[in-house]
Amino acid sequence: MKRGLNLNAEERSYLITAVVVACAIAARVISKEGIAADTMGLIRSVLYIGLYFVWGISIKKRVMQAQVQRYLTAIVGMMIFWFIVRTMKYFFVADIDAKRQLWYLYYFPMLFIPLLSFFVALSLGKTEKYRLPRRALLLCIPTVCLLLFVLTNDFHEWIFRFPEGQPRSDANGVYSIGFLFVAGWEIIFAVAALVLLLAKSRFSSKRKYLPAIILTCSVVYAAVYANGTRWMRVVGGDLTAVQCLFVATLLETCIACGLIPTNTGYGALFSAATMRVQIADEKYNVCYASANAPELPAELMRLAEVGDVDTGDGFLLRSSRIPGGHVLWMEDISAINELLEELESNRAEIAESNNLERENYNTKLRINALREKNRLYDLLQEQTARGIDLLDDIFGQYEDSAEPKERRKLLAKAAVVGAYIKRRGNLMFIGEKSNVTDTAELGLCLNESFANIELFGAECALSVPVRVRIRTEDAISTYDFFEEIIEAAMDDLRSVWLKAHIVEERVVFCIEVETSADLSGNTKVYSGGKTEEDVWRFTFAVGKEGAKE
Repeated sequence: MKRGLNLNAEERSYLITAVVVACAIAARVISKEGIAADTMGLIRSVLYIGLYFVWGISIKKRVMQAQVQRYLTAIVGMMIFWFIVRTMKYFFVADIDAKRQLWYLYYFPMLFIPLLSFFVALSLGKTEKYRLPRRALLLCIPTVCLLLFVLTNDFHEWIFRFPEGQPRSDANGVYSIGFLFVAGWEIIFAVAALVLLLAKSRFSSKRKYLPAIILTCSVVYAAVYANGTRWMRVVGGDLTAVQCLFVATLLETCIACGLIPTNTGYGALFSAATMRVQIADEKYNVCYASANAPELPAELMRLAEVGDVDTGDGFLLRSSRIPGGHVLWMEDISAINELLEELESNRAEIAESNNLERENYNTKLRINALREKNRLYDLLQEQTARGIDLLDDIFGQYEDSAEPKERRKLLAKAAVVGAYIKRRGNLMFIGEKSNVTDTAELGLCLNESFANIELFGAECALSVPVRVRIRTEDAISTYDFFEEIIEAAMDDLRSVWLKAHIVEERVVFCIEVETSADLSGNTKVYSGGKTEEDVWRFTFAVGKEGAKE
């Protein structure tokens, strides 16, 4: 019985790459036999350029560290540039001088690929936001200088020299003393990258030496090729193709070994995960799922997007949006459910139990808290007794009234008084803890009262500075005075505004109320009075924390 290949995405990409490289090698062999040499050569170039272009796209998608991604993309660009220059030299340019200049351009990628590889090695194992120090980038300066020496070789012949009477081509070129500096510079960074890779791959026990072995082979190949060994020219005579393959294999090995962090490997991650988790696309088609994750209907997944869903089997389904879809996971809440059931059982037992010892124990735990609560409740009731009585009276009027408009007005009054009782209690509790408070707390009290005053249809305005420390008792007295004015004017309250501002070491409050009610009784506490028809204004001041009276 035949069995098909069961390959994952990574294995398929490696297989396709191997097929493309094999086709390129086959094209070279065919061209060496003299069969359609130019056509086979162009096919090889297109295959390699296309391969590296697609590889560059995959690097952009896979590599997470931004700096490493940029350097790797630059290396891919250098390799594509190298192949384009090589293709032009052999298939599109006939002039010997132009060919020689294209040959010089080989050294642009040959000098910069080792340097960029060194930068990549420096960045390995760092965080995603790591950036190389500026002094490391200074290494580009001598590299550019060496490249300029190569490109201007015709003027000085320090890199290559050409015998007299022979064509000035790469085939006749002889290495000069300057070439040692160029080759040495390449080898220095290649070896430096090798050392860094060895140092940083120490944690990878299974494939520890793969990147180092590949880099060593690349350096040895370059040295043998530069020496002009005949057998190397026959077996691996295409320097561009071989070195580019070495570089791509080296970097891809670093990715496979985990030296370069990538945004891949979800299949292995999910297969090893013990948590019930899965990733679905926008239409809730499952893309990845852990081994123990159950199949979930799309409707249940949609419900999880709104909120947590209890699946009924002791698990809680949760969802979170991610770019392109959703991640869903199931939390085991069976232990929590058992605990809740146990707590409920204990609560029922305690409620039904007449065990005096247990009751005494619980009473001792609560007695101090209850005493303190009772004291605070008594104090609150004492200080808000007037408001509570007024609230009872308002609700009595509400029950007796049958007029909808009057009932709405009574409800608005009840809301104002209720807000005062609530906020007055807050100020009292603050006063129990501290003798000073922030004007922002008083502003919150006034703001809630104003929100309910607007139910009368009255125009309101409030301005209180914040981050000003005043005595809590002053905040309470200010709020009490404000409430007294509002309660006195509630039957015909048209507008009210309150503004506070700082004058030296005091906070000055100004309240203006428009009403037909008589507010003259309130001037006994603070200065104020009627300023014009139905308009009353009250002004008073309180000291800041620590201010002298």
